[in-house]
Amino acid sequence: MKRIGIIKKIAFMLFLFIGSAAYSAGPHDGVSCLGCHSTHFAIDDKLFAVKNKKMINPRNGASLEGLVARNCLGCHELEQFGGAGIRPVHLHTTHPIGIKPNPKIADVPDNLLKDGKLDCISCHEPHPSNKNFMYLRVKTDQGGSIQNFCVTCHSVKGDLTAMGIKDAKDIKVFSAMDQEKGAKSFLRNEVNIHNKTPSYIVPLGKNNPNDLVPNYQNQPDWVYSPEIDPLKNSKTEEKPKKED
Repeated sequence: MKRIGIIKKIAFMLFLFIGSAAYSAGPHDGVSCLGCHSTHFAIDDKLFAVKNKKMINPRNGASLEGLVARNCLGCHELEQFGGAGIRPVHLHTTHPIGIKPNPKIADVPDNLLKDGKLDCISCHEPHPSNKNFMYLRVKTDQGGSIQNFCVTCHSVKGDLTAMGIKDAKDIKVFSAMDQEKGAKSFLRNEVNIHNKTPSYIVPLGKNNPNDLVPNYQNQPDWVYSPEIDPLKNSKTEEKPKKED
């Protein structure tokens, strides 16, 4: 009986260890590359398969066009706001994006901005190669030392001495965007979070219909509004059909 008890304790500790390790990044690990990108059904540049075409920035009423956020919110926003309802973050109540940061509030390095504005990727590196908690760009001891992340931009508000660094420029920030340099942590002022590449994808719908265009115009609904919840292992429940 005593041996069984010891085995149970060991199994429980392994569960906690494996569970925390798996949770250290996020559910994108199980979604795979095709959860966000599509080699044949891209609806946005850089082969994105998801896009929020309905959401506007509640901070200023502006469109999300030009932000990576429009792709992130294709999944991570409520359906009534153009998302798929998967772990919605609500732009109404979350950290502002799509704006130029106020230097009196935060000293954000230009290389952490997209076209001079805050974006989802300013804080998160969503690729599975990032093993940080919640895909944050800075290690936070599984969220236990969140100030290590916040001081990346709010450097005078944190205790740098407690972090073991002398200056905010010494903070390491993760990125997987430079294929040549690899997926790793870079110095705060040297990290590259976004590759400026040509928009070589022409989203379907802009092509003039003719006999030469394949029938990819009629894409399945899930391409625009994915119903697959990566947090669930079970099959997606079928939605009740609307009565005529």
